[in-house]
Amino acid sequence: MTRSPRIEDVIDYLRAHGWAVTSSWRNATVWSWREFDVLVPPQDVMADTVTRLRELVRCVADAEGRSPRGVGREMAMPSVDVVSYRAEDLAGSVALPDGIRAVRAARDLIAACAREALGEPRPTPDGRTPEAVGALLDRSLMSLSEEAFGIDIALPIEEDRTDPLGRRTALRVLHSSTVVLSAARSADPEAFEEVFRAGISEEVCVALSDLAGQDRRSPFELDFHWSRLAPLADEAVRFPSGAGARIRAGSRRVGQVAETAVGVVEGPVTRLSDDEEGERWRIGVRGVLDVDGTATGRQRLVTVWLRDARDYEAALLAHREGRLVRVAGTITRTRGTRGITAAEAGFIVTDRTRT
Repeated sequence: MTRSPRIEDVIDYLRAHGWAVTSSWRNATVWSWREFDVLVPPQDVMADTVTRLRELVRCVADAEGRSPRGVGREMAMPSVDVVSYRAEDLAGSVALPDGIRAVRAARDLIAACAREALGEPRPTPDGRTPEAVGALLDRSLMSLSEEAFGIDIALPIEEDRTDPLGRRTALRVLHSSTVVLSAARSADPEAFEEVFRAGISEEVCVALSDLAGQDRRSPFELDFHWSRLAPLADEAVRFPSGAGARIRAGSRRVGQVAETAVGVVEGPVTRLSDDEEGERWRIGVRGVLDVDGTATGRQRLVTVWLRDARDYEAALLAHREGRLVRVAGTITRTRGTRGITAAEAGFIVTDRTRT
């Protein structure tokens, strides 16, 4: 993730962290802090500069109680903010599905918070990521932790801009994770309604819950280390065991926003999904969506949220047998998807079959 730091970057780092020149040796300078001394080579192009800088990074890390990787990264890349994820109860290696899940969740968290920082909490109508967010993701860098399993994401902050998107995104991650964690700890059943009223999307909640492992119950921590070009106090947000499951349950409970319109769709069942830890009894029906008695275009896949497991089992059987279903209920939006929440007795399997 990091290149070898330049001498001027090393000097800037040492000066910013309280080190001072105390002597010189063979054109090199000796920098001291407390009882520690490091030797800074005079030029970047000397034959042993890379080796000397590796030794310097290890010594500085030992003196400051930090990891060599963190010190080396900050020296080599001064214009980045770093958002770090650490799974507290996992070793350095994890099962591949768990690792992929964590990386995807971290990426979704950054992307969602970048959109919110831009005032665009959802993807574009055609499902694409806004151009500015895509550019930020392309310029951001990721590395894995050397200790407990974790991910470090370096978000660039442009030196010639006063309000760079990378910094705004990192601050948004900090703000959103703090607010969501507070809601997860609250006994107030309306706590997550306050989360959404604060402009925090359900996508952020889903990403945070996915960082808690496959069962959404593992503890984890998000750490924030800021560029020394625009320094702030480092912060950490710790999610205890079980927080991920409470986040997912709470956000899902209020994530669906019902409209006043009545929707009807009739057609074959083409998709079924039942996530016991997330969205239950969701199906897709291909047909023309009628809203308050008016057709809304041509046939398309309409998302339907059924009322219970019995209706879901009936939908599964209808799918296997190729029979058409009819659903009536309230038009609902959730996570950018518009569909129908089935009314009581609003789901019917017809006698007709798919042609």
